[in-house]
Amino acid sequence: MSYKFLKIVIVGLLIGLSSCQDKENRGDSETEIFPAEEKKDELREEDRPMPRSYLLAKMRENDELSTFTEELKRTGLEEEFEGEEGIYTIFAPSNAAYDRIPAKEMKEGDTLEAGEGQKDLLRYYMVEGELTLGALREEIRTSDGGRYEFETALGEKLWAVEEGDDIVLIDVLGNKAKILTSQLEEYYGAYHIIDNVLVPGENNDAEVQE
Repeated sequence: MSYKFLKIVIVGLLIGLSSCQDKENRGDSETEIFPAEEKKDELREEDRPMPRSYLLAKMRENDELSTFTEELKRTGLEEEFEGEEGIYTIFAPSNAAYDRIPAKEMKEGDTLEAGEGQKDLLRYYMVEGELTLGALREEIRTSDGGRYEFETALGEKLWAVEEGDDIVLIDVLGNKAKILTSQLEEYYGAYHIIDNVLVPGENNDAEVQE
């Protein structure tokens, strides 16, 4: 075997090895980038809890809403609410809002543990769909008279208006509740903490304290 022939063979082997290495590197790169992204999306979708379950879980972590979330559990509405998928917005009274209700009324309300009346009161704070602060402001500013009307999960109406920099909810009896803080859980809905207890009109005769 001549030296020239041997040199050609060696150069050919080196080129072949280099080509194989390039293909292997490209293969590794594609595996790590594209399929990995697809798998990430797939896992996120599969592992994602039902929107309403997740939203309630996040609300339970908020110390300002312990009274409201306990009411959801006590009346059985929490279990019912978690039973189906769906994006919701919840306007939840703060603990301080509940503290302003006279003790006599709270004691009478304790007898409604599993009653539909108490569940209806809680459903009045729930709205299908995602209503962020930005969405509420936009709806208010494009509504006639700056008064946005929407329907709750109870089937009764609430209104939202702007008072200065605040967004204020008004129930069917004219009671007002200001939105104090808001939390958007992307893909899961939103909840707002309000500073007063609202009532669904004829379904509840209790006088709301301001």
